[in-house]
Amino acid sequence: MASAHTQLLTPAFHYNILKPYVAVITDSTKVMLDKWEKLIAKEPMKSLEMFDHISLMTLDSIMKCAFSQKSNCQTDRDLDYYVQAVSDLTFLSFQRVVSTILRSDFLYSFTPSGQRFKQACELAHHHTEKVIEERKKSLHNERELEKIKKKRHLDFLDILLCAKYEDGTGLSDEDLHAEVDTFMFAGHDTTTIGLSWLLYIMAKHP
Repeated sequence: MASAHTQLLTPAFHYNILKPYVAVITDSTKVMLDKWEKLIAKEPMKSLEMFDHISLMTLDSIMKCAFSQKSNCQTDRDLDYYVQAVSDLTFLSFQRVVSTILRSDFLYSFTPSGQRFKQACELAHHHTEKVIEERKKSLHNERELEKIKKKRHLDFLDILLCAKYEDGTGLSDEDLHAEVDTFMFAGHDTTTIGLSWLLYIMAKHP
């Protein structure tokens, strides 16, 4: 089953599918660079903490690529509860990893951080569920389905919903949720760390 699952999703990462995303990511990167220029112009001698900016840029990019959703999180992050939930989950996960006491699920559930983590999980899962349900409803409409197929590029959710196994069945709701959440969390976090480290090394060794 795992092999069939992997085989089903592999086409979603084909070069021709990913190529149109370059323009989407470029737009998000330009927003981040514009912010940096303004911050540096305002305080030229002050160092710039890039990690948070890069994190928002990767989140912005992935939300556009995964959901075709314009979040504006780079300029108004406080207005987007989903982005805030993802940010909280990332921070709290790292916080928990470095604490021996917090590794116990039982103990962690009674801490303020544990309760905040649970709330953020519920918000993130609710958003994912809402987006998937809305997209599934639109796919039942033949006109909307044709619109989606004619889009300049399909987003990750389009591809997941249109993917079929050999027997004609698609991904279950549970699988859809898992794939979208994994794509969001693992994708933005690893990319943020990689880009931050790359820029740090380039600054240290120009």
